[in-house]
Amino acid sequence: MENEVSKKNLSLIIPAHNAEHIIENSVIEYSNIFSDFENFEIIIVCNACTDDTLEVVTKLAEKYPIEILNIPHRGKGNALRRGFDKAKYDLMGFLDSDNPFSLKKIKEMVYSLEDYDIAIATKYLKGSLKNKKGIKDSQIRRLVALGGQTFVRFFFGLKFRDTQAGAKFFRRKVWKSVGNNMICVGFDFDIELLYKSKRHKFKVAEFYTPLVKYEKFSTVRLRYLAGMVYRLIKLRFFH
Repeated sequence: MENEVSKKNLSLIIPAHNAEHIIENSVIEYSNIFSDFENFEIIIVCNACTDDTLEVVTKLAEKYPIEILNIPHRGKGNALRRGFDKAKYDLMGFLDSDNPFSLKKIKEMVYSLEDYDIAIATKYLKGSLKNKKGIKDSQIRRLVALGGQTFVRFFFGLKFRDTQAGAKFFRRKVWKSVGNNMICVGFDFDIELLYKSKRHKFKVAEFYTPLVKYEKFSTVRLRYLAGMVYRLIKLRFFH
């Protein structure tokens, strides 16, 4: 399976908001792990950056296969939609700009696309909100994760352990089917992607993908929570 997939092509999208201090190491590690692919591109979408992220990735593009998009609108969903629309290759996906996951497991996810349409990561073990390596989320993150998981299960029937992990890969046919008229512009993008994929009956594989570094909890998610809930209710009942 590995040899078959390694002959394929991959477009990797990295949404980057004020990531000047972390993006360089991530790009280097992502480029190394996928270096055996025949064709590989990284599309970095700088969204509403107020630091030197754009300058850093412009310099990296001199050495690595990087396409750069610079958009004024903030939001993970906005960035990913623009990136996927520009992607060239049959396999596509996204990873966070801080590279918190085991890349060995990430590559296994990509290999699984021989048998599945979509591969998603989960940070959590079955029946638990902690990482097997002992890297635990903060109490507030665990409470938010539990509440979000309950909401998603109830409203959308998605029974995944983790819909929000920043690592998802799929075939181009998935984006062609679900990419039009996406309404979720923030971290709710992942839920819309999975919900629409479920309606199209795409096969999804979920991989336990351990954290190798602690993810700092983002207060931005809490600040925009009301807007996310509004969009998700609109998605569920009107789309």
